[in-house]
Amino acid sequence: MRKKILGNLTEDRFKKLSYKYEDEQSELKQKIKHLKKMVSEEKQHEMNADGFLQMVRKYTDIKELTPKILHNFIDKIVVHHKENLFGKMVQKVEIYYKMIGYVELPAMSEREKESYMKSFGREIEQGA
Repeated sequence: MRKKILGNLTEDRFKKLSYKYEDEQSELKQKIKHLKKMVSEEKQHEMNADGFLQMVRKYTDIKELTPKILHNFIDKIVVHHKENLFGKMVQKVEIYYKMIGYVELPAMSEREKESYMKSFGREIEQGA
């Protein structure tokens, strides 16, 4: 039986390590492909303030929110599963706007939450 690498590795062991190396390389290539796809998708949502502002100027006096207007502003909406958080059911919703992507809103103060409740009549959960 032939020895590999300074005579310390048998042919059998060399084959096992070689196959493991090949599997790892294949897995890494798949990860690279996946990450490149993610980067490409994110580039599509990169901030394009000028284009977004042009679109906003087109709708400065909205009387009624129509599906057409929503379609012009929103790229996608991601709705996550409901979770029980500190005894309350919460559900995170992410809205991705065209040309600027996802915008995370700042946390609301207690006063802002109370004002929201008065205006809309239902509770909201921050960070959900």
